[in-house]
Amino acid sequence: MNIKNYASFEASKRLVDAGIVLETEAYWIRVANSPMMLVDNRHGADEYYPATSMTDVWRELPQLIHKYQLTIKGEVSNALVGYSSREDWLYYVRDSNPTDALIDLLIWVRMEKP
Repeated sequence: MNIKNYASFEASKRLVDAGIVLETEAYWIRVANSPMMLVDNRHGADEYYPATSMTDVWRELPQLIHKYQLTIKGEVSNALVGYSSREDWLYYVRDSNPTDALIDLLIWVRMEKP
């Protein structure tokens, strides 16, 4: 399992703390006092958070909000995701992990209901 294909533990926790739980095939789990681990099932976990993939989050986001279109741009060390028009951005997030950036965008969409 490639850890770069999934949300970080911190972003996964932010998503759950916002009350958003998505179906996924991977989980951040803790067994006993161990550090959080990324695994493909949550059996035996004392604590777990869904570790969403980029596609898990992407399909939850509306493609359009008013005149603004869902946009993702890759940069050298950051991903820029948000809602843009030809002239400006309604809202955007920058992060080195594109999935984490999409999670923050989804939290904004669900909380702000633009």
